[in-house]
Amino acid sequence: MVFGMLALTAAALFAGAALYVSFVEHPARAELDARAQLQQWKPAYARGAVMQASLALIGFVLGTAAWWSLRDWRWLAGAILLLAAWPYTLLLIMPTNNALKKLSLAAAGPASRALLGRWGRLHFGRTALGVLATALFLAAATAP
Repeated sequence: MVFGMLALTAAALFAGAALYVSFVEHPARAELDARAQLQQWKPAYARGAVMQASLALIGFVLGTAAWWSLRDWRWLAGAILLLAAWPYTLLLIMPTNNALKKLSLAAAGPASRALLGRWGRLHFGRTALGVLATALFLAAATAP
């Protein structure tokens, strides 16, 4: 059960970070002017990507180990949901990320605002994956 508790912790940290970005950081960033939005997003994204990618991978490995030892499908399903954050990001969010990274601060304006709006909407998908994985891990951890 140690693997399960650690997987639950990793998933909860992933979900918490994603919830914070989706409901606090990104809406606050949206209130800034276009240049400040882009200026804040670039370093925040660089730091957040490393943290969330690591948590997703760690949660996947630990969730898979919990499934292997406990044979409860919810551990594997949660692990797969966490790992799904990687292809979701690479296939759906990365084109927007790359477009934002290429923009200079001098080029910030309506186009960067639109891209950041799209980025925020896409980020909700990552948030949903983390919350669902956490819920599955919690259900498995509290099952009789």
